[in-house]
Amino acid sequence: MTIIDHPDIDDVESAVQESRALRPGRYRVSFALDDLNYQPIVLDDPVPLGRQILKAGGIKDVDGHALFVITPEGDFEDVRADEEVDLRDRAAHRFVAFSTDPLYRVKLNDSRIVWGRPSIPEAVLRSLAGIGDDEAVFLDVRGGKDKLIEPGSEADLAGDGVEKFITAPNKVTYTFFVNGKPYKTDKKKVTGAQIKAMVSDWDQTHDLSLEGAGDDPDRIIGDDETVSLDPKHGVRRFSSVPKANFG
Repeated sequence: MTIIDHPDIDDVESAVQESRALRPGRYRVSFALDDLNYQPIVLDDPVPLGRQILKAGGIKDVDGHALFVITPEGDFEDVRADEEVDLRDRAAHRFVAFSTDPLYRVKLNDSRIVWGRPSIPEAVLRSLAGIGDDEAVFLDVRGGKDKLIEPGSEADLAGDGVEKFITAPNKVTYTFFVNGKPYKTDKKKVTGAQIKAMVSDWDQTHDLSLEGAGDDPDRIIGDDETVSLDPKHGVRRFSSVPKANFG
């Protein structure tokens, strides 16, 4: 058993989740430095000073670091070195310190967060917002179209003003090909006319042909005919073919 797991050490997060008072003794909280990779630290006092939290996190240069407590509402609240944090009343169990300057202040939905680098990973924004795979993070563009923060990317914070990010349901897109070129749409079903309209140089003397799956033959898709782009059908591939002449 490590000191972190000692039975005389109460876990503050567990106490918050269980809506109970802290037990006498020492107290385990989560601490991260320059990121959100939390590590458990132990505090001897239920009302520690900011400098005590930093030292418990292994920080020797207390004056060279900025400490924040993450509130239950998701805000990053500044904790000065000589400021007390009451673990009993604040429901405080997550602390983040930054060793860099300047700090970047950001809005994420209704929360105010702080970051120590000029860019912030999408994964960090997602973690702070507490969202699942069915939601995405967007940069709130005032007066324009919100910009999707692609998974695995980083959002720039070095611009003027405070950047604001929002989360919203992740819009599903469907990909299909016309003459080998990929097209994307948020519609699960499209008509032949809609597909043609997406092809800027569509030749009106041609028909739209859908490539058959497996041994199925190719077939012409009429303007009013609906085609499902559901992935269970595989990626749909279309081509432009000259209209058949009869007579």
